[in-house]
Amino acid sequence: MPERRVAAIVQARMSSSRLPGKVLARVCGKTLLEHLVERLRQARTLSKILIATTDRPSDDAVEAEATRLGIPCFRGDEDDVLSRYEAAASSLQADVIVRITADCPLLDPAEVDKVVTAFLSADPPVDYASNLTPTERRIPLGLSVEVMTRDALAKAFREGQDKHHREHVTPYLYESPGRFSTLVVHPPQDLSHLRLTVDTAEDLSVVTEVLEAIDAKPNKYSLDSALEFLETNPHVALRNVNVRQKKYDETSSSRDLRGLSLLIRADATPDIGAGHAMRCFAIAEAWARAGGRAAFFGHLPPAFVARFIQANISVITSFPPETPIGSAEDAAATREMVDAGRHDVLLLDGYAFGTTYLEALRKSASVVAYIDDFAQRDLPVDVIIDPNVGAAEGPRGDGITVLAGGAFTPLRAEIADARVPQRSFDTSPRTLLLTFGASDPARLSLLALRAAMAVSRRVPLRIIVLAGPMNPDMEALSALAMPDTVTIAGDTQQVAPLFCSADLAFAAAGSTCFELAALGVPMLLVQVADNQRAVIDPLIAAGVAQKIDIDTTKDELALEKQLEAFVTMEPFNLRAMSAKARRLVDGQGATRIARSLGALAIQKAKAVKESS
Repeated sequence: MPERRVAAIVQARMSSSRLPGKVLARVCGKTLLEHLVERLRQARTLSKILIATTDRPSDDAVEAEATRLGIPCFRGDEDDVLSRYEAAASSLQADVIVRITADCPLLDPAEVDKVVTAFLSADPPVDYASNLTPTERRIPLGLSVEVMTRDALAKAFREGQDKHHREHVTPYLYESPGRFSTLVVHPPQDLSHLRLTVDTAEDLSVVTEVLEAIDAKPNKYSLDSALEFLETNPHVALRNVNVRQKKYDETSSSRDLRGLSLLIRADATPDIGAGHAMRCFAIAEAWARAGGRAAFFGHLPPAFVARFIQANISVITSFPPETPIGSAEDAAATREMVDAGRHDVLLLDGYAFGTTYLEALRKSASVVAYIDDFAQRDLPVDVIIDPNVGAAEGPRGDGITVLAGGAFTPLRAEIADARVPQRSFDTSPRTLLLTFGASDPARLSLLALRAAMAVSRRVPLRIIVLAGPMNPDMEALSALAMPDTVTIAGDTQQVAPLFCSADLAFAAAGSTCFELAALGVPMLLVQVADNQRAVIDPLIAAGVAQKIDIDTTKDELALEKQLEAFVTMEPFNLRAMSAKARRLVDGQGATRIARSLGALAIQKAKAVKESS
């Protein structure tokens, strides 16, 4: 096979929404674009480099800089970036295209060569390769490399018609498994907690200091030089740790579900807990925010009913109180509610909803979706939602749409919108949050509080206990409250401020863990039910939490010992845990689920109309 020609196309424009003109910002006497071009010229696998900018007058400056650097420049449509990229690629005599963005002045040329080499040597050949996926990234932001065949890019241009396809160039190549053959080239070390991109003023401050520190070093183009500096100057990396990266699929209209109706069937009881109902609440909240109509059918405590109604989610209170959950009578009552409300989508969440139950509701709505924590296959539903970080994205049966992994972890709006504090973990006393679910079925709150109070006699520590309205030990917990040391938070409507005030958390491994992760809280987790293994294992593997065995919590001295070791961890290690946690869950999962369910309902309605 003749040697394939590889060209890099760099997207660059002046009109950044967060930091206009960033590509021509000067550091060490050079523009950021020049720093990037220098690094690309060090890559052994590239035969050509081209700058792709817009045809707006403001980007005349980008073209002038490209000319000064001796790099060809192509200009095209500002909004349809895929069109611009395809046209730029057409102007090159290249077989393989490498996509680079201009906000990456610390890009390591060795990383470019590694991904390109893996792409070229793949057997069988692939259409697309990158060093990250939408749900898993180990490289720092600012070192992304995407490689694709010229034919694959042309096909994406012809077929990718959604707004985010046109704006972000490559999603059409990787968002649907099987559409193209793809390859991921992850680095061995997880450095996902670092931001080495330039998207905000905080980012520019970090990158400026790094470039100034390494500019005279012989290995200045290597990522290792930047890592050496940041390891000895950890305060620099803290400056932009709370900047949230915009995701590729956040470009759709915020009111795109008008006219569509969602019915949720879930329960919150002392035996079941509140996790099922609250993650459905997050999805219903996103649905209502996007203009759709949402309703809830099931058992809810009065405090939850008020919260749902406040979020514009109707609560149907006529669920037969004596009806066994998951029974044929339950399914019949649910079908009746779907018909009465003319709901387009039915969302089910509950471990009592077995195959027989799901089969009874299979055709009750245009789209029937089920939230599954056990990676089940061939369920009689249209959509399976597996919201656990690390969940497999592969097929679960013929004709079933799968929404899985951290990108589809639903978080309530108050968590997704919260301003995360910049935690240094250097201050004393640290604040420890204790939370074990709305009903605390393992009755850990009291044990944990006593252990934490014992630790606080040796280590400066503030303690907050979040005890939900169904907690069986609320009276005993309240009796242990102490001013300035122990706070008991009861039925708290807004938990985000509480979570943001905490430095650390000792928690049950339920869905609250994902909220804590999104807010950057390092965790000590205990598994109190079999289904929680899907939550705890990926969080431990990702280095954002530690594990304590349920048996240890029953041993007073052993619990104190492990809890004390956790709350006295070194600040550097806690900062790494916090940053990694925030990368796992971005807060947009509920919105993605709502849009996906809505799009599928519209698609099915259209198919029915065309066939009639």
